[in-house]
Amino acid sequence: MRWIIMTFGFFTAAALACANPSGCGSGCAKGAIPLVETVTYAVNELGLEENSDIQTALRLYRKEMRTLSPKVPEEAFVGGHFNPAAYIAYSPSAKALQAQIDLFETIYLVLNDAQKKEFPRLMGMYQHHMQYVLPMKGGCGSSGYAAGCDVRSPANCGTKNVPPASSKKPLPAKR
Repeated sequence: MRWIIMTFGFFTAAALACANPSGCGSGCAKGAIPLVETVTYAVNELGLEENSDIQTALRLYRKEMRTLSPKVPEEAFVGGHFNPAAYIAYSPSAKALQAQIDLFETIYLVLNDAQKKEFPRLMGMYQHHMQYVLPMKGGCGSSGYAAGCDVRSPANCGTKNVPPASSKKPLPAKR
């Protein structure tokens, strides 16, 4: 029971973390790891990077996220009245959430039972790790990473207050 609650909570958090498409085309919100990056990592770890169904689902998700625009849905203002249900149904965040649901449903059709248990754990591990490796500052940049962080050089990543790790081997402890 606890595992089901944790899984549901994780998917809810993942869906809400990227539901604001106004930041950038990848669908990431301020301080969040892009969902596509997280899903791609988990898929690769499961050895399914060559699966055509998953690759198609990821392509469709990216396309949908690029087409979203932060406009007010006109369908909510018909006949001189405001329709909250139409506003919610046609909002960019609702469309982004539906794209995420479609992506996860397609992926879960491909996964076997063991992979279905491993997939959310891998995504959670990746997001947890990335929040310390590549801290997001001020939302999305051109690559979705913090400004000033060169992802090709790990020595350039991290906060300014923490020096990069030394490449020297540590000395053995004296006993």
